[in-house]
Amino acid sequence: MVLSDKVAIVTGGGMGIGEAIARKFASEGAKIVIGDVNPQAAEKIIEDLRKMNCQGLAVAVDVSQKEDVDRLADETLKAFGKIDILINNAGITQLPKSILDLDIEAWQKVTDIDYKGTYLCSRRVGKEMVQQKSGVVINIASIMGLISAPLVAYGPAKSAVIMLTKILATEWGRFNVRVNAIAPGYTLTPLMRGMIARGERDPKSILERTPMGKMVEPEDIANAALFLASDQAKCITGITLPIDAGMSADGAWSVFGGYRR
Repeated sequence: MVLSDKVAIVTGGGMGIGEAIARKFASEGAKIVIGDVNPQAAEKIIEDLRKMNCQGLAVAVDVSQKEDVDRLADETLKAFGKIDILINNAGITQLPKSILDLDIEAWQKVTDIDYKGTYLCSRRVGKEMVQQKSGVVINIASIMGLISAPLVAYGPAKSAVIMLTKILATEWGRFNVRVNAIAPGYTLTPLMRGMIARGERDPKSILERTPMGKMVEPEDIANAALFLASDQAKCITGITLPIDAGMSADGAWSVFGGYRR
């Protein structure tokens, strides 16, 4: 199996993209540690994985808190003795708002989880990977970190994750530690389905400016993460891979009434 005997931490692995990655990696032989702010959700996934003969561990963690992140790493090392893969997936989003209307508390919460959380986890786990001279970090960013949208907290936080990816890849490359990012487009996670049901996202307008005319599934992100975590990507570091059915390539086409053959 591709990840046989590898130890992978997946933050925010209790649902959505993180859950899909945890299940995919487990199916390829990895030992899985799910760090999630919802320990019940994390434990439920780990129980499922154990039925697949996967060794796993669930840890309650708020990635914006250094003490929680340190405990996540320490419990992983105590259970498995090493950390081979870190998936920085934990994150939240926001409703579209002007910078004039978004309160500072909402901005701070998104920034703390989406960027600070990725920073803290990378910093702590990176120390172990640099010392052992091997490891893979995969940051789950967003195409909203690549294109402009009325998401004045979420978009810049994900842009920061993308730049952090490049910086860490450059700093840690000589230690055989690879750092890459995945930038999902609109992905049909439970969170996204809920936003669509509440009228907070309009699927029609999304699909109109998506060249492939469909949304991404969590399994699509998991498949990309598996490739980047595997030896097939042993010379790939510092990149951000959009998985978005072409949305980030659309540019201004939709302004012209979707002019396409």
